[in-house]
This record gives sequence, structure tokens and C-alpha cells, in this order.
Amino acid sequence: MVTPVRFVHGDYPVDLVTKSRHFLEATLAMFPRDDFFVGAARRLFARYPKHAERAAEVAHVVGVEPLDLFAGNLCYDLVLGSAMGCSTMALPTADGPMLARNMDWFPADKIARASCLVAEEYGINAGFLGMIGVVTAQSRYGFALALNANYGGSDLEGYPVLLFLRDVLDSARTYDEALTRIRRERLMSGCIVTLVGTANHQRAIVERTPRDSALRTARDDEPLMATNHYRALSRPESCGRYDHLAANAGKTAPMEILTHADVLQSITAQHILFQPATGRAEMYVPTHLLADV
Repeated sequence: MVTPVRFVHGDYPVDLVTKSRHFLEATLAMFPRDDFFVGAARRLFARYPKHAERAAEVAHVVGVEPLDLFAGNLCYDLVLGSAMGCSTMALPTADGPMLARNMDWFPADKIARASCLVAEEYGINAGFLGMIGVVTAQSRYGFALALNANYGGSDLEGYPVLLFLRDVLDSARTYDEALTRIRRERLMSGCIVTLVGTANHQRAIVERTPRDSALRTARDDEPLMATNHYRALSRPESCGRYDHLAANAGKTAPMEILTHADVLQSITAQHILFQPATGRAEMYVPTHLLADV
């Protein structure tokens, strides 16, 4: 069973602020609070002032220190080795392409409890309050994107991935602009990014190392899928989740695929459906993760 989340416009609900703070605290507890971590967070805080300014604004509302909130948004780059997840589809439909995905991360219960769709200047962030970066989002300029984790190397001089994707949402005004930036930017970590626009041919999966990229694009009405292995940059490893997506995408309702036992993981925290052509934006969380709240 799944439960729909709230859409937050303007003022942050007090209960969601509390749940977001609990998730942030749990995230920070996973970091080794040593000189490397603290030094890296401070250097990046200074290197990206617009993200630092946003962190300071949001931290005041969430009730945490700005550097801590900023550091929490570095979680992908600094604790990537702790878990791998996410299953994503870029599907052609009669109403334009749909981005359908599971967001798998940890701690899943705290993510699910804090989850909400947040109205931002660029569009909609499928995350939680205090998230200045982006994992899954939809732009008001006609595209949506989603991040899948991948062990693709590290470059401390590259752009932290979640903050980079936020910058793409802030600056790109077309699907093509977003695609170009995702393919070319020097990144702090490897990753896989799925991008959809408003026409069915506007579907792409970009496989990234910090400096290199490979592009997988839509062929006619075939679905595109991504889990956590490169399929263009290197020979793909076996993945049961990918196999299930490939066998059922376009034949079975997206939510039925995302909630199937062969796709769900213990760290599946969110199910998200975005469709830029229609403005459709839905997020659900596994109901069992909301127990004992």
C-alpha cells in the first residue's frame, strides 16, 4: 500500500519541519565527523555561495545550523558507498513522456515521513523541507529529471551532484539546455540522470563519471530504464530490478511496476510520477514506513 504526500506551497507545516529535521539529523549521523568531512563541507560552502545562501535561509526555518543543512545536501557525494538504489523509467504516453521512479535511500522511514512535493521558483521538488539540492524534480519550463546512484568515481573539484541538479533546474529554460549541462559539467561523483521533456522523443538517460558521459536516448516508442549500473559507459551488471522494468514498462501501469516485489527494496522511500507536458506531479510513500508516527 502507498500513501500520497502533501504539496507544500509557501509556509512550511510545523510537523513536516520537525520530520525533516529528524531526517537531517539522521543523515548527518552517518557522516564521519572528522577533519576531512568538516573541511570538505566548509570548502564547498565557500565555493558555492548561492547554495550556501539558500542553506542559510532554509536552516533558519528548519531549526538547524546552515553548514549542517548544507552538509546534509552533500550526502550523495560523501556517503555514496553506503547504499545503492533507485529504479527509473522514461515512458512514452499519448500525453507526452512520463518520468516514473522509485527513490531508494536511507533511512527510508525518516525520508518517507518527511516527504512532500515542494513548490519552488523553478517548479516542483519531490523531496522534503530543507532540501536545497535535487534528486527528483520537475521544471516549469517543460522537463523533469531524476538521479540514480552509481559508483562512477570521485573528483573533489567537481560540482556536488545534488547541488548541480538544482542549478540545472534554476538555470535551464529548455529540455535541450538541461541535457547539454547534464552531459558536460564536471561533477564530484559519478551518477545516472534520467531526463524527459514534453514530447516523447525528448527522453534521455545520461551516464556520468565526474568528467565523462554517455547518452542513451529513446527509440520510437520504446521505454528507457535506469537502475544503478552503467549500460553505455561499461558492460552492465545483472540487475533483477532492471529486468523487471524492461519486461513490463509500457505494458503495465507505472505504479504497479514501481510497487512490485521485484522492484521494491527495503530502502524504497518514495514513488514519483512526473509528466511535464501536462504538469502532472504525484508522489507516494510506502504506507508501512509511516507506522508509529
